[in-house]
Amino acid sequence: MIELLAVLGIMGAMTATSIPWMISYWRTATLRAGAEELAAGLNNGRQLAISQSQQVCVEVVNNQYRYRLLNCVGAVWTGPGSGANGFFRLANNMGVATNVNPVFDYLGAATPGATLTVTNPQGGAALSVVVSPAGRVRICPAAGCAG
Repeated sequence: MIELLAVLGIMGAMTATSIPWMISYWRTATLRAGAEELAAGLNNGRQLAISQSQQVCVEVVNNQYRYRLLNCVGAVWTGPGSGANGFFRLANNMGVATNVNPVFDYLGAATPGATLTVTNPQGGAALSVVVSPAGRVRICPAAGCAG
């Protein structure tokens, strides 16, 4: 009986010390998934511009994004996964903000390049999704990409 209690005590101590690590891991993984989801959305906007042979603006409004054809005031594109007003939301209520809305041209280049920030509402950690002028989309720490 004493051995059983000792084993249960050790297991309880291990569980109690690992819970903060698991919460931190969960938040980090959720943030990374949100950044990857946004990067996929930006790449979809780029592909839409190439396939339609026209400019496509990825407009960010109130933690949501949508595609606008021709420019950032053009017609709203609606399709699979978007709401009636064309908006896409990131899973797990991730926040998204940008310094400028990227506009992809028919060759896939972005004018201007942009930095979009994905923020986890639980804890406030953030990652940047950077769109280069060439149209390349990559995920970086919130401090920005080096090189």
